[in-house]
Amino acid sequence: MDENYISSMLPFSTRRIREGKAIILIPDVEVDEPTKAPVFYNPRMKMNRDSAILAVSALHRRLGRSLSLCEPMCGTGVRGIRLALEAEGVIGVVMGDLNPLAVEMAELNIRLNAVSNLVRTRLLDANLLLSLHDRPYGRFDYVDIDPFGSPIPFLDSAIRACRDGGLLALTATDMPPLCGLYPEVCLRRYGGLPLRTDYCHEVALRLLAGALIRSAAKHDVATTPLFSYSADHYIRLYALLEEGARKADRCLEGLGYILHCPNCLHRDVMYEYPSSRVCPRCGSKMMFGGPLWLGPLSDSEFCSEMLSIVQGRIDLDSRLPRILRLSMEEAELPPTFYHIDVICSRLNLSSLPTELVVSALREAGYRASRTHIHGRGVKTEASIAELEEVLRGIEYER
Repeated sequence: MDENYISSMLPFSTRRIREGKAIILIPDVEVDEPTKAPVFYNPRMKMNRDSAILAVSALHRRLGRSLSLCEPMCGTGVRGIRLALEAEGVIGVVMGDLNPLAVEMAELNIRLNAVSNLVRTRLLDANLLLSLHDRPYGRFDYVDIDPFGSPIPFLDSAIRACRDGGLLALTATDMPPLCGLYPEVCLRRYGGLPLRTDYCHEVALRLLAGALIRSAAKHDVATTPLFSYSADHYIRLYALLEEGARKADRCLEGLGYILHCPNCLHRDVMYEYPSSRVCPRCGSKMMFGGPLWLGPLSDSEFCSEMLSIVQGRIDLDSRLPRILRLSMEEAELPPTFYHIDVICSRLNLSSLPTELVVSALREAGYRASRTHIHGRGVKTEASIAELEEVLRGIEYER
C-alpha cells in the first residue's frame, strides 16, 4: 500500500522513521513529552526494544520451538512489528492498545511492513486482553509489559497469560519511588522499601523482581530472572515462568533484606526481617530495604546466548554487548556494589581506575567485577573493611 495513502488515513501528520528492520510511521507533532503525542512513541527506548529481540531469539533457541508473543500496550506497534521481522522463531504477535488511534496506526504500520500474516491488533485494555488468553492453549510464550510508569497493575494478568516455560518482560520507569525518593509509594506499589544509596538502581531491580516473584507465587508459578539491567530512565527485567508450587516456594526463599550503614558503608544481607539495625562495624543505625530478591539478577547462559545473537547486528544499540558481558560477570556476586570515588574520597585517596580496583581485589583472593549499572561501581564479595584495605594497598604501591 502507498505510504502517502496510509498517512492520509490518520487525523494527524506523520513522518517515517527506520528502527532496526522496520519502517514505522510516527506522529509528526510538536510535544514536550512522548506521552503527549496522539500515539506514543519513545525513541529513547530503542535499546529496550533491541533487547527484546535478543531475548525472544534466545528463548526460541532454548525451547527449540516456534513462539507466540503478546504486547498489550503497543502504541505505534514498533516493538511487535520489529519482533515479527527480527526475532527468531516468531509465528504470531498479538498487539493491543486502549487508544483507538494507536490501534489504527499500528495496523497501518503492520501493512507498511508486510507482516499482516504474523501480527494482529486488538482495541482492548491491557489486562482484559491478557485475561482473554488465560486458558489452556491460549497463552503466550512471551509477554512484554512496557507501560508508562509501573508494570505492577499488569502483573497478575500477564503471569496468567504466559505459558509454562515462557518469558515475561517488565519495564518500570517510575524510578523516583524505586530509588528512595518516595519510599511510601514504593512500599505501596512493590511491597518493599527502597534504599536511597549509590546502588539504588540495583535495589530497584531487586524490588521489581521481588514483586514479580510474590505475584507469581500466588498462582503457583516460579519466577527466575534471566536478564535484567538499568539504563537511562528505566529498569528492565526478563524472567522465566515455570508452573509448580514447590518451585514457587523455593523462589520465595530468595527474598530478604539489605541493610546499609550510611556512616561507614557496611552492608548486610538478611533473609529474615532485621530485628536489629545496629551496624556491627561502627554502631550506627542502619537503613534497610526490602523485602526484595537477593539472588542473581541475570543468568549467565541466557546472557551468553543473547550475546551470540547480537554479534554482527550493527543496527542494535552499541551498549547492549557491554551490558550483557557485565551482567554475566556480576550474576553470581552478592547484592550491592561499591562506588569507588565515594570510598576513595572517604579515605582521602586519589581516585583509582575501576579496572585496577577489580584486578587488585581478585589478586587479593576476592571475587569481583565491574557493574553495568555504574561506570565507577565494583561488585565484590569483600566487605567494606577489606575493600578499604585493598584500596590503601593500591595507593601505597603507586
